[in-house]
Amino acid sequence: MELSIAIVSYNARDELENCLRSILENTDGCELEILVTDNASTDGSVALVESGFPSVAIERSFENVGFSRASNSSWRRARGELVLFLNSDTIVPRGAIATMVAHMKARPEIGALGPRLRNAEGALEISFGAMLSLAAEAWQKLLNAGYRNGAGPLKGFVEARLARERDVDWVSGACLMTRRALLETIGGFDESFFLYSEDVDLCARIRAQGKKVVFTPDVEVTHLRGRSTSKLPNQAFVESQRSRLHFYAKHYGQPRLGFLKLYMTAGLGLAYLFRPSLRNTYAKALRLLVQGDD
Repeated sequence: MELSIAIVSYNARDELENCLRSILENTDGCELEILVTDNASTDGSVALVESGFPSVAIERSFENVGFSRASNSSWRRARGELVLFLNSDTIVPRGAIATMVAHMKARPEIGALGPRLRNAEGALEISFGAMLSLAAEAWQKLLNAGYRNGAGPLKGFVEARLARERDVDWVSGACLMTRRALLETIGGFDESFFLYSEDVDLCARIRAQGKKVVFTPDVEVTHLRGRSTSKLPNQAFVESQRSRLHFYAKHYGQPRLGFLKLYMTAGLGLAYLFRPSLRNTYAKALRLLVQGDD
């Protein structure tokens, strides 16, 4: 089989339905299978797939095991030579799947491929970047802020970056195509990342195998960003900080981890003081700095 599409869903019934319809209406003649792993949704997502999409293979988890573990469960059932990890809140247009498959077939040196992403309003998403570090995070935030605010040359700079195919350190896991054989070699996603940063970690391990991570503007996918996590925003924020700490501990150790903790302590401490409505959330994140990421 040519391609397996692996989707993790958590309480995103409507988004999942739209995602599946967009795939099935735009297969572009590709031989593919769709594998959905549901993370203990309570909104009828499983029933929707079983009744409305009989060609889709769904696996139900009876607890939320996190994105990494659920994604691994999906691709380990896959039969395709290529695996496309796709968020449930994405919409795939005509030609996108075929173009990504063609890229991977034409360039065996590519280990991971990511497309250009747009949000529901049509704005571009910066869906690739340099290896995670404090400097890289600051640069990414500056670019995002400049693009969103339409700040003169920064907006044009971002648009130019997103108009050219390039080798990068990571591409977004919202839409990431890779090779099943490569996943078998590296073991897939690191399941110690419950949510967030797992795509950056995966791409780092793909590059360690001598393969390239490539961003292409030849494909555009709509990403309705954060539809699952928006239902539990405070928990999602804490998990993002937990994964951030874990990433630095895994890839850098001291002293960078120590600098990150100082930086996070200052930022979270100020947020705790000046955003009283979210103090419980910031307090939980601050406790991670003391107790670690376990």
